[in-house]
Amino acid sequence: MADIHPLQVMGLSKQFPRKRGLGSVCAVSNISFNVGQGEIVGFIGHNGAGKTTTIKCLLGLLNPSQGKISLWGNAPANPKVRKRIGYIPENPDYDDSFSPMEYLTMFASMRGLSGVENDWMKLLKRVGLAGWETTVIRQFSKGMRQRMSLALALQSNPDLLVMDEPTGGLDPIARKEFREIIIEENRRGASVFLSSHILSDVETICNRAVILAGGKLVAEGSLKELLGGDKLYRITVISRRTGEEVEEIMPEADLQSRIDSLRKDNLPIVKVELALKSLEDVFMAATGGDSQ
Repeated sequence: MADIHPLQVMGLSKQFPRKRGLGSVCAVSNISFNVGQGEIVGFIGHNGAGKTTTIKCLLGLLNPSQGKISLWGNAPANPKVRKRIGYIPENPDYDDSFSPMEYLTMFASMRGLSGVENDWMKLLKRVGLAGWETTVIRQFSKGMRQRMSLALALQSNPDLLVMDEPTGGLDPIARKEFREIIIEENRRGASVFLSSHILSDVETICNRAVILAGGKLVAEGSLKELLGGDKLYRITVISRRTGEEVEEIMPEADLQSRIDSLRKDNLPIVKVELALKSLEDVFMAATGGDSQ
């Protein structure tokens, strides 16, 4: 029997009624992808591309207009499934009068967890909130609230982590700490679905990426596949007009003919080197550089 993916999205579409007038707005249109066991999958797209809508559908917070979402073969609303998921929202909305310890204690009771206060102290230390256990959340910065969200997401040792812009508002050191914890959780056995605007984070830790634009899936694949398509080469030559170095980038298929052309025109070639793609290059090419 084939393994059941932690997450499968099949032909998902979601429309919302217009605030004024007739008709609807399509936020997500017929997208399909999956998150395999033990994978870290990046979910990227411009603002308004449909990422948060998709995440709310897979968490059972929104009902799809069309399509199906499966979590280990079950519907998102299944209580047993929900217990296996840890979620970090993009903009957590906490009661500012509570402390992290109070939140963890309350959530443990709601989740039926057997942990004690010492366990939650260790968890808060792990996410960088040691010394803030009893401080009310109104005194927290956005980054500290994100750390609080991470603690709540990790509390139940989830099998699937769903993270919507988890490193927003964090400085580079804190982002690195978050990445390390994500990798640790993945090594423990958790699958991860990571929505992020920070492409370097996705490129650093993800196995695969799903790219949305205008509510549609425009690219998907392993990072190796996305970054390792046609090889690009950079030729550096001396400009006859300015005498300065000028760079040209081209696919491997055009490389030799361009070198021959430059030599025919007696233009000095300084160097020829492989120009590595970045995830940003792939993203811009897949979305057409369009922020809409």
